[in-house]
Amino acid sequence: MKNYRIIYQSYDVKDPSKIITQKTLLEDNITAPTNCFDISMGLGKQIELVQTSQDAVIFEKIETLQQTKTGCSKCDGELIKFGNQYSTLYDVFTDHKVKIQRLKCNACGYESPSTIRRLINTTQSGDLKKIQTTLGANFTYRESEDILKLFSMSSRDINNHDRIKHVTEAVGNKIADINESEKDVLVAEEAKELILNVDGGHINTVEKQRSMEAMTSVIYRPEAIRSNSKDTRNYLTSKSCAASVRDDNQEQIISSTIIAGLKQGLSNKTHVTALCDGAANCWSVAESLRPLCKDMTCILDWFHLSMKIQNIALPEKLKTKLIRIKWHLWRGNTKNALSRLNELLETIKDDKNNKKIFKLINYIRNNQNKIINYRERKKSGLVFTSQLAESTVESLINRRCKGQQHMRWSREGLNPILQLRAAISSKTDWATKWKDAILNAA
Repeated sequence: MKNYRIIYQSYDVKDPSKIITQKTLLEDNITAPTNCFDISMGLGKQIELVQTSQDAVIFEKIETLQQTKTGCSKCDGELIKFGNQYSTLYDVFTDHKVKIQRLKCNACGYESPSTIRRLINTTQSGDLKKIQTTLGANFTYRESEDILKLFSMSSRDINNHDRIKHVTEAVGNKIADINESEKDVLVAEEAKELILNVDGGHINTVEKQRSMEAMTSVIYRPEAIRSNSKDTRNYLTSKSCAASVRDDNQEQIISSTIIAGLKQGLSNKTHVTALCDGAANCWSVAESLRPLCKDMTCILDWFHLSMKIQNIALPEKLKTKLIRIKWHLWRGNTKNALSRLNELLETIKDDKNNKKIFKLINYIRNNQNKIINYRERKKSGLVFTSQLAESTVESLINRRCKGQQHMRWSREGLNPILQLRAAISSKTDWATKWKDAILNAA
């Protein structure tokens, strides 16, 4: 029969053999495992070990911090001890009741900070805030609460959905501030060519109107496109994303898109290929890059154009004619396509289908100068659709904001999530900014 013992020690750096503190953290017996549950310590024991070891380390860190306080910061008077104060620190898996020595100036009565919040400006560890923020950006707040409960093996007040919402919104807003502040100091290797996708998605809202539109953009270099295999969607090795739902005359989405472009190497020597779904507000975001680049090619995204046609339900005979019209559009022949659509319009008696064809005609006319020979472009290996990379609306909006139909959003509640999702989707943005965002979040 064997037992094990895990011991905590603190020692003198100059003389490692000199043990300052020693404490047994955990003791248990060692038995032969019979199944997958008893092969390890078990999650409960692991959390207990984290609890006791963290308690020991935090105690000594607080003690060390207070040992440096010898004089009053107000008048240089002597600080005297007058009792202890208990304060709670929340970490990823555990909560810690921390004893802090209260210190008071004998001369002016000033009291030094004696709570965790006053010492480090928060009661939560940075790692816990990062996890809450990442979960809040990808799952509903209640789902995030359940996930944290599962891994902590307990329902903790710090992980309730309201708290996760608060942290997510605070960090998301700070990410937006950091992005805006770095606009004038960005330095990136100049790109010869960049591809820009701009799209929009409608989301149910708590406001007076039925829905509101969120705008998204992603910009990347053509060489960043990679394919997994013949039958799977391509992916990007590097990209910069932007998103906004603010009602600010597109100020944030345009500014964020420009910043995303600069991160990817946008300069006055760069050719930009812009792919949009055809909406005027998407084209205006794309056009905001024109003064900053060498030149720009604007293309109506083939995916959106083909979906417009595909979504029109017609009898089989008329559907065949519509597919032929799509053939003309694939080759960039808008004149023939519009002529055939007008002929088709005259043969349809049903008002509902008539309206759909009429809308398609207007859609093509409004974007006529942006419909190109997609067939030739594909043969030349050039991008002609956002589907070659990925849908910005799907990755930045729908996966988080449309997962449940009962969801209703306010602009103030949704925009921080979009900032986070854009940063996380950009990968390098989140990796380099999450610490600053968390440290400076309200």
